[in-house]
Amino acid sequence: MLGWLRRIFAFDHRRAGDAAQATGLIQQCIETLSRKLPIYRRLPSADLPRLHELIVQFMAEKQFWGSGGLVVTDEMRLLVAAQACILVLHTPHLGLYPRTKEVILYPGEFGECVEAVGPDGRRYEICDDKIGETWNRGPVLLAWDSVRRAGWIDEDGHNVVFHEFAHALDLLDGYADGVPPLENAAQLAAWKHVFTEEYKALVFADRNGRRSFFDTYGATDPGEFFAVVTEQFFEEGRRFARLHPALYSQMKGFYRQDPASWSRR
Repeated sequence: MLGWLRRIFAFDHRRAGDAAQATGLIQQCIETLSRKLPIYRRLPSADLPRLHELIVQFMAEKQFWGSGGLVVTDEMRLLVAAQACILVLHTPHLGLYPRTKEVILYPGEFGECVEAVGPDGRRYEICDDKIGETWNRGPVLLAWDSVRRAGWIDEDGHNVVFHEFAHALDLLDGYADGVPPLENAAQLAAWKHVFTEEYKALVFADRNGRRSFFDTYGATDPGEFFAVVTEQFFEEGRRFARLHPALYSQMKGFYRQDPASWSRR
């Protein structure tokens, strides 16, 4: 247990915006982030003070719970918070996931199983296993083993925290439709045009067994496409920008970040 993080949870979140104090509190977290979150080492140095402030605020505002016997440690909270906050580093107008009050961690895959009866009378179970889920105006659910694995393995295009918190951003307007809150009509029109064309291309590739840069889970629906694209935007920015420049430009405009330009410190 990282006892020094207790001070963050006890700290009045109204004072968490004080940059100097927030940075002081988070200083002891930096070694953990550098060691266990490779993407942290790719972030521009100028972004780190703001990220540290957001982490402090996130950990003060959000409740963390363990399910399935999992004991949630301060380090778990830190790593989830850091990844969630990376998405909103430059979007203060969106707030810090205002509709998300709780994060629930499971040891591994979770979901419900239902019993079914086959034509021959045999009984069997159908399980809907998940590694993440986001509820509208509710908690974000995460499988800890997937969170940990995604944090350790960088630039592979998969990150369950990015995926689920992208859903949380998409749901800010109440709908998981792949259209997050955009600033004006022109941006909305450009987004819908580019996003729709890219989504259709992925659906076509998936149905016809063709390879695609994007994970074909994104072909499920536009909401899942936005979440998948967010994962790959932050994880594989250089390839993304090279292979899908129009969509990369839209994502860059929304998140106000340019992962393709990041280099390891």
